Amino acid sequence: MKKEIIEYLNSNFPNLSGEIHIRFELGEPFRNGSNRRIKQVNKRVVTIFEEIFDQDDFIFVYIKDWENREDLMFGNTTPKYLYELLHGKVIEDEVGFELDEDDDKEGNTIEIKNEYQIKILNGLVSSFPYSKILEGISHYEQGRKPAIGQDVFFISKNKDIIFHMYDDRGCIIHAKSKGKLRPLYVKYNDWIVDYWREYFDGLFKEE
Repeated sequence: MKKEIIEYLNSNFPNLSGEIHIRFELGEPFRNGSNRRIKQVNKRVVTIFEEIFDQDDFIFVYIKDWENREDLMFGNTTPKYLYELLHGKVIEDEVGFELDEDDDKEGNTIEIKNEYQIKILNGLVSSFPYSKILEGISHYEQGRKPAIGQDVFFISKNKDIIFHMYDDRGCIIHAKSKGKLRPLYVKYNDWIVDYWREYFDGLFKEE
């Protein structure tokens, strides 16, 4: 299972991303921590998710877990919650690395290798409590519990799509073709992140 999806990602979506993508605003204009913000976030993100995936779609769930990293700003106060939601699922493990740069005492730039854990699952969309997972992600930077601090990616090989909600601010969907995302661009155009609107208008305009 993990070999299959890792090879697929390396070939099609290196670094879990792609040039063809669209980004939606989830939380604005409501203030951080407000019930109205959380309500809108969860309604929008589930709507987009269910627009992309059918209940009988076979998907992979790819989790990046920085379990050894201390998050001074938020802290993952419920680090086991995601895995409680996935109880009973077969999970395969892998180790990943990201490179970062820092300066040493002499001012020289040094490369730092940061390790994280990869957890991989698969199954039908209907077999995952995706609304609870997305809700947990929406809670993370809003100081609510239970919260999910891990990065969670939902991947369909058949549709060549990756769905990633990064936090309560927004979600991003990567695809191999514009045609996969153009219906989202049209139907949920009002939700597109304004900062990137000009870029997405250029990307998805009718050719």
